[in-house]
Amino acid sequence: MYEKIAIISDTSCDLSDEFVSKNRIKLIPFKIILDDGREYKDKFEISAEEVMELLKEHSLRTSLPSIEDIIAAFDGVKREGYTHAIVLTISSKLSGTWSAINTVAKSYKGLEIAVIDSKTLSMAQGFLVMDAKELVEEGKKFLDIVVALEKRRNSVKAFFLLNMLEYLQKSGRMPNAVLKIAQSLNVKPIFTLKGGRISMDSISLGKKRGIKVLRKRIQRYSVKRYAIAYTGSPSEAQELALRFSSLIKVESYLYHIGPALSLYSGPEMIGIIIQTGSDLAI
Repeated sequence: MYEKIAIISDTSCDLSDEFVSKNRIKLIPFKIILDDGREYKDKFEISAEEVMELLKEHSLRTSLPSIEDIIAAFDGVKREGYTHAIVLTISSKLSGTWSAINTVAKSYKGLEIAVIDSKTLSMAQGFLVMDAKELVEEGKKFLDIVVALEKRRNSVKAFFLLNMLEYLQKSGRMPNAVLKIAQSLNVKPIFTLKGGRISMDSISLGKKRGIKVLRKRIQRYSVKRYAIAYTGSPSEAQELALRFSSLIKVESYLYHIGPALSLYSGPEMIGIIIQTGSDLAI
C-alpha cells in the first residue's frame, strides 16, 4: 500500500522555523490569552521575546489548540496528497492537547492518523519530531514508525533550572510548598519530567551551582544530540554551549524556549535537553 506520511506537532516542540519549513513539518498552535482579552496563536502571531515583555505587566495563560486549527492542519496535509499523518503532542499529563487532537483525529476522514503522546515537552518533544522525519525519509512504514517513536520516548531527557518559580507555580504545575521552601532558602530547583509529569530533580544553592549540576547531567549519558534552552538573555546558555562543544562532539542546538512555554518558565531559565543513543532501534 502506498504511504505518504506527514509529520505534525503542536507548537511546544520548540523546533526552529527553518527546520519546520525545510522539512515540511506542520504545526498546530496553542492559544496565548492576555488578562485584557487579547488572544494570539503561539509562534504564529506572537514571539517568545514578546511574551517575556508582556509578562512584566500582564497575566498570561495558555489554552488548547482550537478545533479549527487542528482540522486545518489535517486538511492541509490531505490537500498535499498525504495518506497518513503522525502527530506528536506535549505530554498529556501537562495539557489536554493530546486528548483534543486525538478526538478530532478519530472522526477525521480521508487520512490515517496516529496521535502520539510524547510524554515530554520543548526540544525533547522536538527531537522525537526529528526522529519521525528521519524515519519517514528512510522509507519506514507508518505503523513501524509509530511503534519506534513510542519506544524512543525513553531516549529523551530534559532538565530545567528556573531562576523564578512564580510562573511555574501559577500554572498549577508546582506545589505551593516547593515555592515557599525555595524562596525562603534562596535555592534553585532543577526540574525534569518523569512519567510525563514535571518532577524535581535536585536543588542547588544558587544559579551557578545549578548550572554545574546541568553540566553533570549530560555526562551521565551516551548522547546522540542535545539542546540548550534559555529565556531572556542568551549569555549563560552560550557559555554553557561553548563548554559542551569542546567536550561532546555531537549534533547540538541553542534556542530560546517558545512563547507558550515561556509563560511558565519565566525569565532567566536555562535548561538542557538530551537524546541518548539508546532506544533508537527500529
